[in-house]
Amino acid sequence: MKFIGNSNPNNQQPRTHIVVDVLNDFIVGSMVCLHAQEAVIKIIEHINAHPEDEVLYVCDAHPANHYSFETHGGIWPVHCVKSSFGQAIDISFYTRLLRPRHRPRISENVFEKGTHPELEEYSGYLARCKTGKTLKERLIHGQAILVSGIATEYCVLETVKDLLQDGHPIEILTDGLGYVTFEGHREALAKMGEKGVVMC
Repeated sequence: MKFIGNSNPNNQQPRTHIVVDVLNDFIVGSMVCLHAQEAVIKIIEHINAHPEDEVLYVCDAHPANHYSFETHGGIWPVHCVKSSFGQAIDISFYTRLLRPRHRPRISENVFEKGTHPELEEYSGYLARCKTGKTLKERLIHGQAILVSGIATEYCVLETVKDLLQDGHPIEILTDGLGYVTFEGHREALAKMGEKGVVMC
């Protein structure tokens, strides 16, 4: 496996790496996004190359009757229904990450969003883990955050907006992003750049 960089370049302080919606439906399922499979590879390479970082996962976990689905009058195909194959995190995050503490663990580092049938929740900032704690509550105010995942122009962008509003310096792993359209991806990156987000 090819790593990106070394384990701690320039003695960089540990960050929290938030990985957004690396879920089967966005990679091989009902809502396949562009660059999603490539993004998974780059995210895993980066995590393996940076053992000092904490890794947290944000995941859609919709009820089957979620109002955003086309079958219920919404704009999206049915996707990421809780406990379905499509809602599962890509298997590579369990098999290719070198350190068990970086792998998804439902009771510790996985935060679910979009769980209410009548509420859209693109941002993962208030997503909850199994214990009920939100991602916001898990983070230390002002700590540096790296964000990667799917999709740039929706859940990644909205998560970044909320993180910025709460005072977190943000970096984006640009190779570790999947997106709905390339134009939307570029526009979202430009918006984040204007707000001071660093692209890496």
